[in-house]
Amino acid sequence: DRLREIRGASSILDRLNREIMGAIARDLDPNAQVVYANGGSGLFLLAEDKAEEFVRRVQAKYREETRGGATVTGAVQRLPAELTEQDLEQANLHQQLDLLRYKLRRAKECPPAIVALPSHPLLQLCDSCGLAYATGQSPWREPRGEEQRYCSVCLQKRREDAQIKKSIERMAARPQEVSPGSDEEAKRAVLWANLIYRLNRIAPDYFLEDGKPIVPKRPRDIDTLCFVASAGRGSIRDYLGLIYADGNGMGSRIEKLSTLGEIEKFARSIDDAIYKALASAVARYLSPVHVSGLLAEEDEENGQAEQGGQPQKDGYFFPFDVLLLGGDDLMLLTSGDRALSVALEVARVFRAEAHEQQGTLSVGVVFAPLKYPFGLLHDLAENALRFAKKQARLDQWRDAGDGDDTRINFLVVAGASTHEFDYLYKTAYCRHEANAEFRATLRPYRLPELEDLLQAIREAKRLGFPRSKLHQLREAILKMNRTSTVLEALAALQGCRDQEREFLLRWLYGFNQRYLLQNGQPAKGAGNIQGFPRVIFPWSHLQAPGQSGREIYLTPLLDLVELYDFVAAQEGERESED
Repeated sequence: DRLREIRGASSILDRLNREIMGAIARDLDPNAQVVYANGGSGLFLLAEDKAEEFVRRVQAKYREETRGGATVTGAVQRLPAELTEQDLEQANLHQQLDLLRYKLRRAKECPPAIVALPSHPLLQLCDSCGLAYATGQSPWREPRGEEQRYCSVCLQKRREDAQIKKSIERMAARPQEVSPGSDEEAKRAVLWANLIYRLNRIAPDYFLEDGKPIVPKRPRDIDTLCFVASAGRGSIRDYLGLIYADGNGMGSRIEKLSTLGEIEKFARSIDDAIYKALASAVARYLSPVHVSGLLAEEDEENGQAEQGGQPQKDGYFFPFDVLLLGGDDLMLLTSGDRALSVALEVARVFRAEAHEQQGTLSVGVVFAPLKYPFGLLHDLAENALRFAKKQARLDQWRDAGDGDDTRINFLVVAGASTHEFDYLYKTAYCRHEANAEFRATLRPYRLPELEDLLQAIREAKRLGFPRSKLHQLREAILKMNRTSTVLEALAALQGCRDQEREFLLRWLYGFNQRYLLQNGQPAKGAGNIQGFPRVIFPWSHLQAPGQSGREIYLTPLLDLVELYDFVAAQEGERESED
């Protein structure tokens, strides 16, 4: 379970970036200006004779705080001497900024030589990272009673995680008093101070239950998070959902800015947008969960457990954990039934808040069993995110003409040997035949398309759509042809009740008309039923853009089937076990 190290490392780096960098700059030069400091990078204005010393001090602080586990690269660029302090914010510094970026890239590509560590068979490697030699045991209780030995880097991460957990509890007990940088707790737990502050502003009752204050805890480790996720109201299956979101083209956008004022405004807007998006999603979908039977374990970590290991009382937990948040990046772990709704809300609010800067997100969501190794889960989410970004550029014919390149991709882990999404897409979800192309999925989805798909799943659940028919549809679609796929899908449809069959056909034709027909126009000669000639159940039939004449057959039905277990009906849910 490396969740503690991941959270601890994220907290250390976030504090170094947002708090300590600026403090070092102001200590060296009281007139220093922080243009931005988030997302793992920063841009600072200092006196010329202090700049090199600033870089050295920041590098030394990174080595000290991370016990050598992380380093930082810096570069210095002199600005024109004729510019006054008043002119710096609006002056055109495009050439100087380009040169600064070049110096930074060159420094990164030529790191200092590393002296290899000694090796000996009697030296034990760290039980967590396996890279450095162990220096001692963790002072905190290990999950499942394991005895582990860790290197100094991993011990520092675990120490940080334990301290941040206590800081979160203290801030959650007084949310009205919390604001970013307000006290030592807020300066240490920068991410959570920001989140609690925004939650208290947009949803004051988030920390209340029946009008009484509650103090939700952060899940201690992956086992606790799994227990909380499966205990939450509305939790459908014993699955976790990992959400990985990243901004689209942020690097190229910031490189086009030529003044420090524009860069500062852009960075502040994007950082503020991602925090607002997270707070909105948490307030709407991730209310604290009441759990029994875990407080004894939590108190045992602090040496306060009762004899006999019986819990003293019930408690509340956050049904999620934020593993990374900075700049335009977000990584969040929660229960499977909440993950897609959270991802949708984050992408939607970010788009609205960052509209002035044309900011958008691509999101990868992976649903995996509770015991699935987190390292593999992270790799799958990263790959799903990369595919969303790449496919958005390739399938520009699906754009609505609004300039919104927000995309959400998802993957359901069905077994221990699940492949990365791009491999699955090429081998299982996409097939080429002569002058035709079959796509069994529409992933990655634009926001309106995914909202429509989720609403269709909710309606299907309210109707009690039989699971056996969903399975038949899935098997038929994965054959990906114009004969057996159509015949078997129609046979499955024929076995449904009238209202179920009518719902599925109506939704498929409507989805095709709204999102797949180019420019939303029906084909020529469509007749009285718009879109009907373009649908050969279960396929939607399109002509590829350009002069190729290639035919494309695609369908959202497989995505509906795969997501069926991860979306709850909003009210009156009734599922058929057929």
